[in-house]
Order: sequence, then C-alpha cells, then structure tokens
Amino acid sequence: MIYEMKRTVRCSQIGEDGMMRNSALVDFLQDCSLKHLENEPVMAPYFKQTGCIMFLISRQLDIIKKPKLDDSVTIKTWCYELNKLYGFRNTVIYGENGEILVKSIAGGCFINSQTMRATKVPQETIDRVKLEAKLEDIEYTSRKITLPDCEPQTFEPVKISRCLIDMNRHVNNARYLDITDEFLPDDAQIKRIRCEYKLPVQRNSIVIPKVYTSDNILTVDLTTPEGKSYAIAEYTLSR
Repeated sequence: MIYEMKRTVRCSQIGEDGMMRNSALVDFLQDCSLKHLENEPVMAPYFKQTGCIMFLISRQLDIIKKPKLDDSVTIKTWCYELNKLYGFRNTVIYGENGEILVKSIAGGCFINSQTMRATKVPQETIDRVKLEAKLEDIEYTSRKITLPDCEPQTFEPVKISRCLIDMNRHVNNARYLDITDEFLPDDAQIKRIRCEYKLPVQRNSIVIPKVYTSDNILTVDLTTPEGKSYAIAEYTLSR
C-alpha cells in the first residue's frame, strides 16, 4: 500500500535561509508515515487491538533540493520490508513537476506500549501486509551510526523543555534535529542526514551534545550526563 499526501510549504516550516528547515522535512515525512500506519488495512487494526506501537530507530534523508516557501509538494510512503520485530519504509517528497526533492529510509521496532519493550508480531499477520518495491537510486546505509575516531567537542548541556515533547511524552524525532542543527556551520550545504534513535528523552532531562568533525561529516552525539547516547545525528556536507 502506497500512501500519499499533498502539502504546501508555509512560513512556519522555513528557516533563516528561506528554505525548509531539516526538522520540517522530517515533520512532513513522519506525518505521512503515521497516516499510512493509521490506514494500513492489516497493521492499523492490529495496533488498536494489541496496544503495539512502532518505535522509530533510524532515519536517513538524502536531500536533492529543499522546498521553499509556497512550494506545493507531494509526499508518498510505503513499507518495503517487514518481519516480526522490525519494519522499514521509504518516504519521498516530490516537487510540483514530479521531481524528487528528498528521498528517505526509516526503520522502526515493534514495541509493547505498556512495557515499552520490543515485542514480536505474529508471522501470519506479517504475511498479510502488502509490501511495495524498495526505492532504487539511494544508498541503503547501516541504521547504526559509528562515531568518528577522534575527540569530540563537548558543548553546554541542554535542558529538554516542554516544546520538544510530543504526545508520547518524549522528544519527537524531528525535534532532535532542532537541537543538532545548532552545531552546523552557517553556510552548511547538506546532502544527507542520518539519525539513530537509542533512548527516548523525556522532559527536563539533561542532554550533553558532543560534536565530531571528520572530513565532510559532522556528527552530533546527544548523551546522558553519564555518557550514554540518547540519539546520534550525522550530517554529510557538500564539499
């Protein structure tokens, strides 16, 4: 099943450079993905009946061209791989003429909403889900991000405020980029963003940003005060 939605880029999604913010791109991607899950004829009833949820563990965005103010875009999403524990999807943002602006890959793990532990979906349920062809012309990188072999620069702690928290009572996956974008050069031209989500961050938590710079890669590790990773964002910059 392919799910499609149309959106117009408004001023609330635009950054200081006049283009869509990275987090706004992710907002579009996740809005489309969530509506797909709500309308998927097999998994939507299963989620409702069991209390199972899909917890995002990784995301990759390949950015060809960022939309700008008043652009009309179409977002399409579909699942290309599914097993008892994990699901993987492609989501694409198209411009008005059908050109691809952003290509993405996302992976999620099935979680019991009561225990917040990984849970297995019955194989007979998985077998009933219609999968679509995997998006071509995109590099499928590892969902795990390896930190560069160099010393990071550690920045001032960030206290997680109410505005970063979503209905699941932890930091929304798009809001991590609102935090990590702060460490990009002002003139950064981004080709790819990879995110690995490890631990949910709750309101009033203290997050320590550790920034690694290696060649054309900037990596931000958001950690607990004890040094355990909450989430990692890796930016590939144009040379």
